[in-house]
Amino acid sequence: MDALIKAFLHVCITVPDLDEALRFYRDVLGFKSVFETRTDKADGKLLGFDEEEIGIYAHHVLTAGAEHGHSTEINLIEYTNPKTIAEEGPYLQMNHVGITRLALLVADVKEACKTIRVHKGVQIVCEPKEIIIREPGMTIVTRWFSFRDPYGVFIAVTEPPKM
Repeated sequence: MDALIKAFLHVCITVPDLDEALRFYRDVLGFKSVFETRTDKADGKLLGFDEEEIGIYAHHVLTAGAEHGHSTEINLIEYTNPKTIAEEGPYLQMNHVGITRLALLVADVKEACKTIRVHKGVQIVCEPKEIIIREPGMTIVTRWFSFRDPYGVFIAVTEPPKM
């Protein structure tokens, strides 16, 4: 039987200020904006609202590697009508139901942490550390760190494992 799902398309991150979020995701993390929309006529029902039409401002951003077919798309969305609710922020604990974390791949964890930590509003949750995974017949070594972006979204960062 063929798989029902053919590909993972994107994940959405709701932000209170899209222009500010774009400066972080594009200028600091290196995502590339490939599509932008501003509309007061988005399908509210389709997007999970009670209203028939809602207002959104969004950028679809891709990681490096898009030209090789290896990319993750994130939709950064600012809701304009009804407005994004920012006071509650995202989950503080990861044991909630729902999407709680993004994981990103970088070439060098220490360099990435150094670049990310200086951006206003970023909170480093776990400094870079080596992770050793032992499986029968092999040992995998990698490095990870984690942070909260300027809006509190939890992001883990790793580099390719060494065997």
